[in-house]
Amino acid sequence: MHPARSLRSAALSLASLALGSLASAQATKSEQAIMLSEFTVAEGADGSYVASESITGTRVRTPIKDLTFTVNVITSEFLQDFAYFEINDLGYTSSVNNFDNGGGNVNIRGYGATSYLRNGFLRLGLVDRVNVDRIEVIKGPAAAIYGMTTPAGMLNIITKRPKDRPAQSFSIAAGSYGTTRADFNAAGPVGFLGNTNYAFSAGFHERNYDTPWAMTRSKTGSLAVQHKFSPRSSVLVELEWIARRTNPIGAIPFRSVSNAPATARIQGLATELKNFSQNGPNSEQNRDVASVNIIYESRLSDVWSLRVGGAAFHRHSLAFNNGNSTTFDVLTRRITGRTASKAWIGEDGAAGQIDVLAHYKLFGGRLDNKTIFTADHSQYWKYNPTKQVPATVNNNVNFFSANLSVDNPDYRVPAFAADVYTNLNRKLVSRVDVNGGFLRQQITTLNNRLIAVAGTRVDNVTFNFWDKAAAAANPASLTTINHFHDFQFSPMVGVNYKLTREIAFYANRSNSFSPNAQRATAGLNASESARGWDYGFKTGFFDDKLQFTLGGYYIDRTGVTATEVLPNGTTVTTSAGNQNARGIELDFTWRATSDLTLLGGYGYVDARVVSNGRDLDSVGRRPSRLPAVTYGLALKYNLAAVAKGLAFNAGVQFTGQTFPDSTAGGINEPASSPNRGFTLSHDGRRTLSLPSYTVVDLGLSYRLRPADSKFSHSVRLNVKNLADADYIDTGKKAGDRRAFYVSYTVNH
Repeated sequence: MHPARSLRSAALSLASLALGSLASAQATKSEQAIMLSEFTVAEGADGSYVASESITGTRVRTPIKDLTFTVNVITSEFLQDFAYFEINDLGYTSSVNNFDNGGGNVNIRGYGATSYLRNGFLRLGLVDRVNVDRIEVIKGPAAAIYGMTTPAGMLNIITKRPKDRPAQSFSIAAGSYGTTRADFNAAGPVGFLGNTNYAFSAGFHERNYDTPWAMTRSKTGSLAVQHKFSPRSSVLVELEWIARRTNPIGAIPFRSVSNAPATARIQGLATELKNFSQNGPNSEQNRDVASVNIIYESRLSDVWSLRVGGAAFHRHSLAFNNGNSTTFDVLTRRITGRTASKAWIGEDGAAGQIDVLAHYKLFGGRLDNKTIFTADHSQYWKYNPTKQVPATVNNNVNFFSANLSVDNPDYRVPAFAADVYTNLNRKLVSRVDVNGGFLRQQITTLNNRLIAVAGTRVDNVTFNFWDKAAAAANPASLTTINHFHDFQFSPMVGVNYKLTREIAFYANRSNSFSPNAQRATAGLNASESARGWDYGFKTGFFDDKLQFTLGGYYIDRTGVTATEVLPNGTTVTTSAGNQNARGIELDFTWRATSDLTLLGGYGYVDARVVSNGRDLDSVGRRPSRLPAVTYGLALKYNLAAVAKGLAFNAGVQFTGQTFPDSTAGGINEPASSPNRGFTLSHDGRRTLSLPSYTVVDLGLSYRLRPADSKFSHSVRLNVKNLADADYIDTGKKAGDRRAFYVSYTVNH
């Protein structure tokens, strides 16, 4: 890989930090009390699930009820109370599901987001709750404020910040599925350094599954140090390392009848194999990531604020014998088409950005203005070779079972060696360089009743892609190097108007774009793009203790990649796809009393394929793994009347019917057909669906703080899937059955 090259793109940011630090160090002590940065949201401390502010989507601290689009916030208190040992299910937030912690994918509003943000910088998978303060979800193309993205939206993981008062906590948990979890957090001032605070987090988690040999084990460590040069300026340095080791669970294969007509070959899911291991004990999917963030913030004056940041990460992934077949042949009772392989992925990324904010009033204070300008640069490298055993070994039953018997499985697999895994199936090197800028103007007027926003993002993207495997096979080939260049404007405009003191109408119009490796490989010279509209009502009743957003949206996605077979039999990749999604959402938080908090979300999405090149059979179908309806409702109640320190929480999540592979398995018309190359039918899988399911979770906790003690102690019992629902999730994997967990926490 190219760590030197990737880190180089952060150099300008780091230099700016040093210069800014020297300047701020000479600030006089006559400045007033510490002011919260315009770029920072304070960490919640009331123990509830209510968050009133966000930075995602605007880059500056903004009340959620003043936004012109939808942002949801999931607090660390919620993650703790509902025993989210792994952050892999966000079902209490409307239109958000199927979060892949390892890979970073998540389904939002019917489409997949393939990456997320960590404190505003790009991150590709791996997150642990131990150092998470909150998760902010910006939905739809409005996420283009951060550059290239799918129209789904984006998650922004906000980590815990250093504190100026000492605090420590240690928590340990155990329970079903062989689960063990330990968290340690410490924060406070660094005694030998004036005006310097820190936050340290360390976590360990492991668990098993109903599938034999399947397991997950993760380790996390992070350190954040913040130095305040003055009440108005500071620098924050964050280091993080996460390693995740798994013997992964395979998706349930389809039931295939090999001698059936092509259009009826797939006849359902082989749910009888939901806990069957396809790869046995010799399977690995390991990932680790190390990252560094450096952020300098300064209030230069009552008008001007500055933030300069740099970030870099290095990520490894290793996969051995973890491929999963999609087909179970019911006649031979074998899982077919397995291949022994080992794959490495190395990724390096770095970025630097500068945000300049001007907050000023005009016309005697009648116009309150916020103007923000952002300039950023990022670079990303990826290297992912894959080696397989040759066909002579893969099909030799003395070494490997390419077609695995489910009645008498043979899990032997050749140990990796260069002279055994000789088939270089893939060796790709890609590099993405992005130079971008963002300008946003916000005006608040009419006695704070009207907020109007307009802005645009500008991106200059260069994508270089080298197919080293193709070059090795054909050194004379000129198609092994692909170059992709794109220049995009992503405008946005929005309005938030207070109809009354409690009720506001909002509307937003945004564009987004998404280039990717597949388009570069195919030689496509245009990015996929999308337009999105958001509209609805935001409310804040009872002094903002009850907040909810009720809204609708529409997304038009164009230039989607489509694979087509031409009349002459040639397979090509085009930008002929078009999809759209429309839906409604309701999200709310309610601090009903000092003891009772409620939270909920309902989402309905109608996403459809409008066109898909010559695949006419897919038109009108919903995207794969998309539930049309999801909802969740949760509450927390402090039972002070029963016993001081006693608390109860409960939640219910509903996931509607899904089609796991609604656009796969198309059958092209043969050469003898006048419609040669068109896809007019499928092998049966496109109409297969998974039923809806409901999961109920409960929690009970007791907190004790002895008199005259600096320590408090709490014990928690969580019951997950209380009704023991037997279900298949949207990823075609068996969901966890009823499970019990006990945890103990000591705080100082």
